[in-house]
Amino acid sequence: MSMAEAWRIAGFRRLVIGNGVNMLGTAIFFIGMGWTVSQLGGSKEYGLIFTSYFLGHLPLLLYGGMVVDRMPRRTVALVADIAQAILVTLGVIAISFGFGEIKTLLVVAFFTGGAGAFSIPAIGALVPDLVDEELLPQANAIRGVAMTGAWMLGPLIGGFSVAASGIEVCLILDVLTFAFSAMVLWTIPEIEIEREGGGNLREEVNEAWSFVKTQPWLFAGIAMFMVWHIGDSAIEIGIPFIIENNGLGAKEFGIFGAVGAAGAMIGSVIGGIRPVSKEIRGLVFYVLIGGIAWCMLMWAMPIPFLLILVFVLIEGVLGGTLGVIWRTTMSDSVDQHLRGRVNSLDAIGSLVFIPLSPLLGGWMIEETNVLTTFAVAVSFMVLTTMAGLVVPSFRKFERVDSDLFPIEMSRSQSG
Repeated sequence: MSMAEAWRIAGFRRLVIGNGVNMLGTAIFFIGMGWTVSQLGGSKEYGLIFTSYFLGHLPLLLYGGMVVDRMPRRTVALVADIAQAILVTLGVIAISFGFGEIKTLLVVAFFTGGAGAFSIPAIGALVPDLVDEELLPQANAIRGVAMTGAWMLGPLIGGFSVAASGIEVCLILDVLTFAFSAMVLWTIPEIEIEREGGGNLREEVNEAWSFVKTQPWLFAGIAMFMVWHIGDSAIEIGIPFIIENNGLGAKEFGIFGAVGAAGAMIGSVIGGIRPVSKEIRGLVFYVLIGGIAWCMLMWAMPIPFLLILVFVLIEGVLGGTLGVIWRTTMSDSVDQHLRGRVNSLDAIGSLVFIPLSPLLGGWMIEETNVLTTFAVAVSFMVLTTMAGLVVPSFRKFERVDSDLFPIEMSRSQSG
């Protein structure tokens, strides 16, 4: 199986193009917003902007997952794109009429975070709807390349745009990418969800949570990354101040993000060309996590900026490969009618502490320094994920048969 075979699937190809452009706009928005707020406010305000986004995002994730498992995923993603285009447009209008930039961006971040609670699980669940199981590693690699390509170009465009013309240009570009993504999604046929009936929100979530508990690798991954992302979020808050400490500005901030995305693109390609077998997926996954954490620590070291970029590139390569492994396992090991809700539970596990983490990271940077904050964060990250290497069932990234969720014969044969 090759990546070219996955690319020839028309619906999947359109999804990748539309979502890639969507992510490009999001990257432009986050870089422009991040630099604007860090310069006008400081580390605490910069942390607050991400807290605002995730406060809008997290409460709706479970409901978003339920909607994704009831309605055609393409339709959910389409409506979310249209909603986000309207919200960001209102933000542009507010700033042009003289409303405060930080307050306006806080509101825009909050509401776009809410819309993302529907689009993110919808896109994740739609990929295995469009692609056969044997092509999922290649399809997820292609999607990873598109996403990281967007995050490579987006920071460059966002960094140079905000430096030259201000945040308004970044917001307008974000609106245009949402509109393009919506038009592309419109051309993808609706795929009905194969399930019987459905309960209320509590019943729907309980069914997905019951499945998670039958899969040790999934339960452990969600639990460990609850803590992992506390450290990761604190590190993200420190990046603009690493740039400042090196006497650099918005353009270099964009370059930093672009180099990391370029590395992730390389890692995604590697994951597609040489898919990791199911037998060693978990082991490779947790080894890569350790490498990522140590690379992040090197970002804060008093070394030349070019050498920092080398570690950014390496971290990106490891992260891109890791992403292909996780997305492929989620795609080939979760039943179709559960994918939206399980993706939502996975996202909640990763993000649940993020509303507080940026504030904590901003406070630590202000009270101590960037290096101390990074050292504490990396220690948390490494210690938390050690369990993935130590416990055999956690690193066995394969679907586990159970009475509640038996492995279907067709799945067993195709695997």
